[in-house]
Amino acid sequence: MAYAVYLKVNTESYQKFLAIQTALNTHSSAKQAHALGAVFAEVAVQIVQQAFIELLEQQKRRIRLAHGYDIADDAEKVIAHVVNAIQKYLPWSIALLSNARLKPVVDYFDAMIVPTSEQIFLKYNVDHALVLKTNTAIEQVQNGQRAAIQDAFACLIQMIDLGVQQLIYQPKQLLKFNLVVDKTLNGVIQVCCNLAYKRLTQLGQEVGLDVAPFYIEHFLSFLDSESAFECVQLTEKNP
Repeated sequence: MAYAVYLKVNTESYQKFLAIQTALNTHSSAKQAHALGAVFAEVAVQIVQQAFIELLEQQKRRIRLAHGYDIADDAEKVIAHVVNAIQKYLPWSIALLSNARLKPVVDYFDAMIVPTSEQIFLKYNVDHALVLKTNTAIEQVQNGQRAAIQDAFACLIQMIDLGVQQLIYQPKQLLKFNLVVDKTLNGVIQVCCNLAYKRLTQLGQEVGLDVAPFYIEHFLSFLDSESAFECVQLTEKNP
């Protein structure tokens, strides 16, 4: 069975994306780089919002010990750094690109978008073996094995990294940046990922059996089988 992570995309952002795609497909002379950079930044922040900021807000409501506020503050700083980097570097990186340079990456993301009547999703694929490995770690956590928490968080980091590869690195290659821009972007991406992964690794070491399932279930809520979404789309097309 094939699995994918499904991340919600704001309808307004999707409509902007479609307008840019139409302009590129009809060979409009109007430059689309600024508009596309803004849309990419919007969607990227939306992904951070649902994957991390919403989790952090829920975490704050569950804090019972003073140490928990320190953990939340550290996480907040990491998220703020990532959001600032997105808003600064995503629009900047493609601002001067021609429409012809943009079309391959727009087509790439078009293939990853899953529209339904209720919600637009951006998906990326997850290896079946990784899903099985994650499920095994989760079962061990549910059975009271404290050591398995770190294994579960390590699996979550691997899933997130698949998203980084498919949603950032692969489309970046399609844009064929020059050496200076490419090196700058790689540095920014690596710093953001290292900060996030380090924080998640520490979290896996800090949380107990009573709290760990809360974090794990949040991230796994984005995971589903592709067949489930295919059924939803088929039902909508043939009511």
